[in-house]
Amino acid sequence: MAIVNYTQTIKLDPEDYDAFFKRAEMYEKRGEMLLALEDYREVTRLMPSKTEALFKRATYQFDVNKNWIQAIKDFTELVAQEPHNALARTYRGRACAKQGLFVNAVEDLSAAVHLDPYNSVAFFYRGCLLRKAHPKQALQDFSVSVLLNDSEDNVMAFFHRGILYMDLNRHEDAIADFENVLRLDKAIAGAHVNLGLIYMTKLDNYTKAIQKFGNAIKVDPTYVRALVCRGEAFHKIHDLKNALLDFTRAIHLRPDHQQYYMYRGEILLEMKNLELASFCVQHAAELSQGLGSSPTQQAAVQSFLQNYSKAIEILLSTAKVQPSAPLYILLGKTQIKAKKYREAVESLEKALDFMKPWQERQEWPKEAAEVYYLIGMCHMEIPNHLKAYEAFNDAIRINAHYPEAFYQRGLTRMKLRQAKGIVDFNRALALNPKLFQAYLSRAAYYGMRGRYSKAIVNCNEAIRLQPRSVRAYLYRGALKYYIQAYKLAIKDLCTALEIDNTCSLAYFNRAVCYHTTKDYGKALRDYGIVLMLGEENALKVLINRGLMYFAQKDYRNAKQDFSQAAKEDPRDPKIRHTLGLCCHKLNQLEDSVLVFTRALENNPFFLDAYISRGNAFMDYGHQLTNLLARRDYERALHLDPMCLPARVNLAYNMQVCGKHQQAWEQFTACLNINSNYHPALEGRAIVCLQMSDTFAAFLDLNKAIKLSASAELLTNRGVVNQFMQDHNNAMKDYQAAIKKDPTYALAYFNAANVYFHNRQFRQAHEYYSKTLDHNPRDESACLNRAITKVLMRDARGALEDFQQAIKLSPLSAHVYFNRGNLYTSLRRYELAEKDYSQALKLQPDDPLVHKRRAEVRGKLGRRQDAILDYKRAIEIQSKKHL
Repeated sequence: MAIVNYTQTIKLDPEDYDAFFKRAEMYEKRGEMLLALEDYREVTRLMPSKTEALFKRATYQFDVNKNWIQAIKDFTELVAQEPHNALARTYRGRACAKQGLFVNAVEDLSAAVHLDPYNSVAFFYRGCLLRKAHPKQALQDFSVSVLLNDSEDNVMAFFHRGILYMDLNRHEDAIADFENVLRLDKAIAGAHVNLGLIYMTKLDNYTKAIQKFGNAIKVDPTYVRALVCRGEAFHKIHDLKNALLDFTRAIHLRPDHQQYYMYRGEILLEMKNLELASFCVQHAAELSQGLGSSPTQQAAVQSFLQNYSKAIEILLSTAKVQPSAPLYILLGKTQIKAKKYREAVESLEKALDFMKPWQERQEWPKEAAEVYYLIGMCHMEIPNHLKAYEAFNDAIRINAHYPEAFYQRGLTRMKLRQAKGIVDFNRALALNPKLFQAYLSRAAYYGMRGRYSKAIVNCNEAIRLQPRSVRAYLYRGALKYYIQAYKLAIKDLCTALEIDNTCSLAYFNRAVCYHTTKDYGKALRDYGIVLMLGEENALKVLINRGLMYFAQKDYRNAKQDFSQAAKEDPRDPKIRHTLGLCCHKLNQLEDSVLVFTRALENNPFFLDAYISRGNAFMDYGHQLTNLLARRDYERALHLDPMCLPARVNLAYNMQVCGKHQQAWEQFTACLNINSNYHPALEGRAIVCLQMSDTFAAFLDLNKAIKLSASAELLTNRGVVNQFMQDHNNAMKDYQAAIKKDPTYALAYFNAANVYFHNRQFRQAHEYYSKTLDHNPRDESACLNRAITKVLMRDARGALEDFQQAIKLSPLSAHVYFNRGNLYTSLRRYELAEKDYSQALKLQPDDPLVHKRRAEVRGKLGRRQDAILDYKRAIEIQSKKHL
């Protein structure tokens, strides 16, 4: 809006420079710099003395556009308007330095220093310009700059002064400056290297120098100078192995640098490796002559430099002029390195045309076997396994003692699902017993066939050949997992991690082992490490860790993991289904229904999602949601009429809705499909009990217990026995349930009820206490224990239990009623009257409570209230009889 107003102002008065300036500022805040620059240009034209606009234009050209010429021009105009503007002269001096106008740059920076003696930037840049021509003046300028500003913003002043001290052989001062640089910013690799050079070349402290070079490499792993310097330091202390490693790394980073090959050749010569030393020197010589003389040498150099397109271009042009088999083979190998497999096959086939014998009876040259082998490898990558198989066959036909060809043909046969692959692996190992890959492939073959012992033996042979092979330990660890030797599997995976502590697959497999052995703490640690290492196995980790949390009943964390897994793979209905189960367990019913619905959108035939959504609807407890649940169960049965879980849940739905006969029919239908399906037996027993057919319930539970005895089933049979007034067998069932699962609270509770019924109050009290130990939230056990204590004349303990029961269930009228009875027996009539009143608030029109309150009110002398309670009790009782 402000821009619009300024625009209207400019239309009314095109000479209003202030409006142009304000609008430019608005454009600048919005990031529209081109429009802002136009307005600043107009301000300068209308009012040349308005230097703020000119300064903003100039700094934009300097900082953003890097247009040094235009920046110099703008700052020159600014200096013409304000000759004493030190900042403008500083900027112009820096711009002149960028353009190579060093004299003008020094003049401007000197003027800036003169105009503003506190300008640390001007001192710094003048020191940089004078470092070679006037080192003493440069040293003074750096010192003044540091004196004015010794913060991180001016860290390079310390750095350049340190370099100047090195040139002046003032090494102690240089060390102090470089240490100040690192104190301000440890990420400046050059400071680490310069410190290392001082320690190595001047102080002969090679250990400290190696440490400093190592710090530089940690800051910047691609810093070639640090690698070369550390290599030289290792060379000084005769650590040739590490020196060779550093020079090799430097060559990989800068393969076009001749001197690095010379350094590496010198180290190899001292290590008595004459062949490699000769190669390094020859390669350095070729580089010095301009990347080789012959086309093949040029192509080899370009291939070494990974400029494969250039190498292929050279070889193709040479092949057109002088075609030959070796040239086409080299071209094919280069194309393989460039991953141009189809072109490589064409080149190698042309090489075969040159090698083909004139007569059919003549033998092919042995070199042709390698060509066919390479053609087979190309077809494996394309992939075209049938042609690869034919190529390896040709290679073996030419050279029957070619172990690599047998091995690759074995792999091809495995991918073509031919059983003879193992025969080729055996032949390859017979020709070359040290063929490491063949042992691993044979182990994989036996593992797929379930012959784990033979697979482990092959892994042992592979480890004997290469004791540092991570893959071999991974294979053997996986195989030991399959034979359930989990501790040995973990040991192998730990060994793999000792060799390579960044192998995410080893951490993942070890986590699976810990997960299986229920060592959840270590499994969580390993799963977390896999996630930190990268996204390679992230989805599998999230699913496994979520399942582990679910098994531990940590549904909140399980939900978090499955939510993240659903983001990773939103089309997987099983992940959505498990996420819905987590929401259901957390009583987040709306979320669970929504998640199950999304799972069904991904797969409309996913039966478990229909059943789980029906279960979530059931937990709402409304008539409408019960109907929706029934529809889901019926959909599942429509898709698969033999789905027993859906039919059992439908039966329970009918039971909840009061349709016991239909529920019984559904349970019976399940048992007609599978007579040993114990959830149906248990469900039908419950329905039979509700229909007062206790003997049928007893028979069903007997059969379910014979199939798979559990604490829950034994407890249910005990309840049936109680209904049949067979308290002895009921108690036997409860004791058997406790023996089966000592933490099953309901068995203790029912056993306590039997003891209570038999007036064995001490035993009842003991079992009610055990119930509360295993389920502290059971208000019924707390209330019954309180009543038991009343009968045992432990009034204080009974009052404590009544109070605890009220905390657990503050809306239970019978708790207040029973405590009121206790207060009455203790002659604490006021408290008793209060409890009876509370019970009537929660459950009005209970004649017994009215009668008891009338008695208490009579004791308190409140005869009129007592008479009203008696009348109300008689009135309620009369209505019930009517």
